[in-house]
Amino acid sequence: MTTLTKAKEVKIYFFQKLWRTLFLICAGLLFALTLSTLFDTSLVEGLKDKINKPMQILYAEIIGFISPGPRYILYPILMKLKEFGVGTGVIITLISGHVLIEPSTGFVESGFFGYRFPLKRFIVSFIITFFAGILTIVLID
Repeated sequence: MTTLTKAKEVKIYFFQKLWRTLFLICAGLLFALTLSTLFDTSLVEGLKDKINKPMQILYAEIIGFISPGPRYILYPILMKLKEFGVGTGVIITLISGHVLIEPSTGFVESGFFGYRFPLKRFIVSFIITFFAGILTIVLID
């Protein structure tokens, strides 16, 4: 196999993966943009008024924890929530909960480090994320 044919194979492989990846990113963003249009100002205002700040942080942490997919899918939804007046602490908690507590990595970590490691990491991440949201409310909101 010559270098030229190898380069062509690499180029074909690269562009196949590139288009597939771009399709998945666009599909995820389309889903998030569509979902964010379903939010209503009165719904968000009602939730903000009925739920105290620490509980908002806790709920945001849990939602971030169970949110599927990559983090960029959350951004259009978070921008819409920010427009409706949701605090920075809640948004930071959602992002941090999604990144730090992500449950899908628990299986890999269990395989490498044993089942106790991801449990400890989840607990520590949950506590850190909660206090990061509270601290943001105190300092910024």
